[in-house]
Amino acid sequence: MISTNNGVTFSAPSLSDREYAECFDTFKQISTEWRSTKKWLFDEFLPKRRWSSPLNILSIGSGTGDFDLQMMRFILKRWQIDSYVAVDPNPDHNRIFQNRFRESGLPVQGFQIFSQTFPVQNLDMKFDLVHMTHCLYYIPDRLKAIQGALDILNNHGRVLIFHQTPLGINEIQQRFLKRAKGHENEMYSSKDIYRLLESLPVTFEFDIIDGILDVSDLAASDSLKGRRILNFFLECRADLLPLEFREEVVDFIKSLAFPDNNRQVIFHPVGVFSISHVSNRPAV
Repeated sequence: MISTNNGVTFSAPSLSDREYAECFDTFKQISTEWRSTKKWLFDEFLPKRRWSSPLNILSIGSGTGDFDLQMMRFILKRWQIDSYVAVDPNPDHNRIFQNRFRESGLPVQGFQIFSQTFPVQNLDMKFDLVHMTHCLYYIPDRLKAIQGALDILNNHGRVLIFHQTPLGINEIQQRFLKRAKGHENEMYSSKDIYRLLESLPVTFEFDIIDGILDVSDLAASDSLKGRRILNFFLECRADLLPLEFREEVVDFIKSLAFPDNNRQVIFHPVGVFSISHVSNRPAV
């Protein structure tokens, strides 16, 4: 470990693909984000689309497929899906998604998963919808990724980006991420995306989806659920960090929390960007 002006900086190991999948699954259990996002899609976004069947859809950062399968069900209420392509570098996630899709019986013929990062080479097709779900933290060249998504849109297509706002987990990471793992490469919020999009010749809409996280289990530092939550928040094996540091992180999270039906929760709203095809507006 190395010493910095802010105290001691550690080098906690990153999560393996399997560990990340386990922590991500625990995160979904404490978050209301998925329910709120699905409501936004069904009530706000999809009714405004004037697409023609069948649709081609690309999912970037598909994870274990929970969100994608619900997206398919919503879309199939209005359109047919000719092709659904998923991209995620985590093979553990992809195996789970593949099995869940097979078990779902959904009438989507052209389903495939690429176990790699985006952009995908030789993806020779255009899409009506490209959605990037909490993945830009892990893509070093965010500008290239967004431009790559726009380049493969059909004329009336949309890019959707779901990303954390400066509130919630981002507050925790701003304070502790670099100290926990020696760098803060994953630090990126919807505010950063907003600034990036303003510099591009695109038209976009921005909305905020309400969400809270149940952090009650963090009080029990010896619980598996509490350890996985902390690992997910800090993007590393935080359970291997000194107890004093972990207690400092937990105390900070408690300072953000408020009671809700006998639980302790923190605000964790999600930003969503809906981006249309490149316009004629000159880049800034």
